[in-house]
Amino acid sequence: MERSDGPFEFLEVLGEGSFGTVLVARVKADPLGRRVALKILKEAYTANRKILNRTRDEARILSKINHPNIVRVEKLMELNGRPVVVMEHVEGVSLDRLLAKYRKGLPGSVAIEIARRMCTALHAAFVDVVGADGRSLNIIHRDIKPSNVLLSIHGEVKVVDFGIAKGDFEGREAETESVVMGSRPYMAPERLDGVADSPLVDVYSTGMSLYELLTGTTMTLSINPVQHERAMNRQLKYVDVPGMSEAALDDLRGLLRRMCAYTRDYRPTAAQCARDLASLVQRIDDEHRLTLDGFARDTVRQLYEARERVLPDDSAKGADLMDVTSSLGQTDGSARRVRRRWSRTPVLFVGGLGVVIAVLGVVALVLSSEQEAPSGVIDVKLWMPNDTTVEVGGHFVSEPSSVPILAGATEMVVEHADGRRFRCEFQAVPDVTVRYVGEALSVDDGVEEPCEPL
Repeated sequence: MERSDGPFEFLEVLGEGSFGTVLVARVKADPLGRRVALKILKEAYTANRKILNRTRDEARILSKINHPNIVRVEKLMELNGRPVVVMEHVEGVSLDRLLAKYRKGLPGSVAIEIARRMCTALHAAFVDVVGADGRSLNIIHRDIKPSNVLLSIHGEVKVVDFGIAKGDFEGREAETESVVMGSRPYMAPERLDGVADSPLVDVYSTGMSLYELLTGTTMTLSINPVQHERAMNRQLKYVDVPGMSEAALDDLRGLLRRMCAYTRDYRPTAAQCARDLASLVQRIDDEHRLTLDGFARDTVRQLYEARERVLPDDSAKGADLMDVTSSLGQTDGSARRVRRRWSRTPVLFVGGLGVVIAVLGVVALVLSSEQEAPSGVIDVKLWMPNDTTVEVGGHFVSEPSSVPILAGATEMVVEHADGRRFRCEFQAVPDVTVRYVGEALSVDDGVEEPCEPL
């Protein structure tokens, strides 16, 4: 990045995800030194049309939402050819950071109140946000999990990262993908089967997140409906909130059971969940009922101030940013011109990776051509997220398909778009279905077995 007199002074790197980096910056023109968060797409993805469109869609979606429990987006800009989403800066920590401190779960009233506010945010996103024609935009987050929810030092709950959200509005650039996007184990079962998304997928994810907030552990559920129900009943026994009567605990467990039901028709709406959770908070005795602002003052502020501060490199400070907010709601030539500038940026890493994969594929084809097709070759049905490439039996696969391989003990290697690689093992038998979800493998919808990082 080149030095220049830009509108921001970069202060701190908040975090780094698969596709982007989030920085804290001070607005130079603001006499009070107001701070914002900048989500900057990594250079390696500036030629990836799918990721570029998804970034613009996230800014477009959030620019239409005004809710106290959803992070606010101010504008979309460009930094040396890379899209930058300018958002409100939340002084706080993510829920997974809180769980690292509270390994046995957060105080019950805190966990339940956080989930209640998450539900009000999700309901508002789906129902209350309307387009120019007055119709609801029906925004579905599709990736609710503890790491995508912040608790501020003032007790504010903020849902973040709408990068794979779905919404009914004109100007959407990324293709809607309902099966492969999301995070296991928070992903609703129907999302793995290609069923059209509904707001109930977010209810499922919120229920899974609430269980984790209450117990400190992730609920492990099968994608087999019978095993799913049995596993949930077994694990719900660990939900125990001090200061709650047994009757209230039963109601809490019952709500979690409905929120995380295998069949979405059994799940309550986000609005219904919010009402039930509000009632449950009141059923905790006064001695054990903490307020969010009090908890934040005593705990979140301490964690926030003790965070490890990562400073941006000198080349990023004062980098030149161009405001392209006007193209957020457009699909005309101006928006297309911005996208073309991004797509021309060279991406050596992605290109090099493609060459390596191509060479390996040619080698595999040459080797296979030098020998007769072995006996015992069977078809195996593979399912994997669309940000992964699977190598198995000399085949490279990047979308769900049926692959001919040798029967017997089989090893496959999964590579994510962000470079993470995992080795998975399974027994290849005729007509077997193998699903890779969340760094684990499920054979014929059975119990998921973790894969080995490489």
